[in-house]
Amino acid sequence: MNDQSWMTLTNLSLLFGWLAVYFCLPKRISGSSRLIGYGAGCIALIISAIQIFTTYSFNPELVLFCVFSFFAIVGSCLMIVAQNPAHGAICFALTITSTGGIFLLLAAPFVMAANIIVYAGAIIVTFLFLLMLVNQHNADLADSESREPFLASVTGFILMGSIISILTASFSSQSLSGSRNEIELIVNETQQALSITNLSELKAKVINGDNYVVTKLKNALGGSGIWVERIEVDVQKNGTLMINKSDDIVEIKAALTSLVSIGTEYLKYRSLLRPSIALVGNSGADPSLPLGKIRKDQSGRPAMPADNTTFLGKLLFSDQLIAVELAGLLLLVATIGAIVIVRQLPTKVSS
Repeated sequence: MNDQSWMTLTNLSLLFGWLAVYFCLPKRISGSSRLIGYGAGCIALIISAIQIFTTYSFNPELVLFCVFSFFAIVGSCLMIVAQNPAHGAICFALTITSTGGIFLLLAAPFVMAANIIVYAGAIIVTFLFLLMLVNQHNADLADSESREPFLASVTGFILMGSIISILTASFSSQSLSGSRNEIELIVNETQQALSITNLSELKAKVINGDNYVVTKLKNALGGSGIWVERIEVDVQKNGTLMINKSDDIVEIKAALTSLVSIGTEYLKYRSLLRPSIALVGNSGADPSLPLGKIRKDQSGRPAMPADNTTFLGKLLFSDQLIAVELAGLLLLVATIGAIVIVRQLPTKVSS
């Protein structure tokens, strides 16, 4: 399928997801629209599952990601379309808990625990208390009838599509820009060249001119990023080993073997649900590292940094300070709005 075409599996899943939310939103005349919405939602989930299982290799990580993602998506949609605010709060708790599972897959246990404790715990309890105090007698009109359901759902899914496009471009611009088939071809070509015993034939095959496999693989990997850095460190020995200038066939074959190893590891990790770009190095092990180079604890499992929360706090209040302040301002505005709404509610005068 052409990635440049608008008719992609991602766009189809977004389209059916929008139809599901639109038909399930509370309306004055509902009829069988909810059944249409449920059907469109099932189609969107099936398309997403097909896309995931055809792109990545089957492994326990993939299964857990699909399970957490399923409950997160279903919970978030039910939270939007629920007519009962209490049911919406429960669906919100389901979404937050599932999101915490995805954080755990990304080796971020502190963010997972904080997310569940703050949102699925404190925020939900506060919201339920607010429902008990404010909405005691009559249901609000907004619970039974959506205001501008078409524009609201369209705007939400356009925003979601934009976010997905930005994330896809960000994750693929550095180390996923190369074609998988091209990288496999380079790796296979290098492996075949390792059986050559004549130095001149070896250089003519994979080193001289446009056949230089090191440059070809670096270009296929995007020209920069963590995988290209590994080639420069392990294969080219930080620039001290010039394969195209060396006349030692043993040294050249050792460098080519390292190149094949890096290319094979890249293809393996690309088939897993791992971020391809370099994330903040304090939340866990670098996803590009082979299993043998990951620091382990006494039990043999990959060790987390001892000062994980310290690095996280430093990141939030240095590089991400504006985002944190904007989030605090948003919460302040929401609090003021809630106070204004409560003050405008009519009060009953007792006889």
